[in-house]
Amino acid sequence: MKPWSVIFDIDGVIVDSEQLHFEVLKNLQPEATYGITPEELIGLSLEETLLHIGIGSAQHAEITRQIIDAYKAELGARYLRPGISALIQHLVSNQISFGFVSTAPRDICLANIATLGLTQTYPLISGDDMERTKPYPDPYLAMLQRLGASPEQTLVIEDTDIGIQSAISAGIRQVYAWPHALSGMEHYTRAYQVIRNLNEIDILEDLLVCRVS
Repeated sequence: MKPWSVIFDIDGVIVDSEQLHFEVLKNLQPEATYGITPEELIGLSLEETLLHIGIGSAQHAEITRQIIDAYKAELGARYLRPGISALIQHLVSNQISFGFVSTAPRDICLANIATLGLTQTYPLISGDDMERTKPYPDPYLAMLQRLGASPEQTLVIEDTDIGIQSAISAGIRQVYAWPHALSGMEHYTRAYQVIRNLNEIDILEDLLVCRVS
């Protein structure tokens, strides 16, 4: 039997960044975002977000660059979700494989991961890496292959319904939903469990205890 692996979504799981994304977008595109709520953009890729607010594809490259630059300038460790840094350090210490899957551009993913202060790189599948991203299974299938992991021995932490659908469609059963302040429009009906904090993932706690002992 293969050892367990853990896959993390990034925005909303590693960093509580959804409001920051929205504020950056609103500051850069005040007219296009008028009447738009941050909740309706959660889970969308940046390209999908720009289309949703009516920005033509010809402008995407320049606006994307502006968004990434402004976002990185504001981001910091204060946006890390409670307990996530300690959990990942435990995974590193116990040599449990893990990776990150996101619909966001690679530059934003790397900036978010950098807030963890890790001393080496870990597998990442970003929105730039896949032709089809969430809710399709492709990014999670790619990460399973990258980690050499089996879906039966993998757990996922997500914050959106489309992310949960993506992981489940890749054959992963243990997909945990971790809501945040802007998760009001998510339903989480397909999640293995909805958690309020990371300590509620019993199998992860057991796994770390077993590895430590």
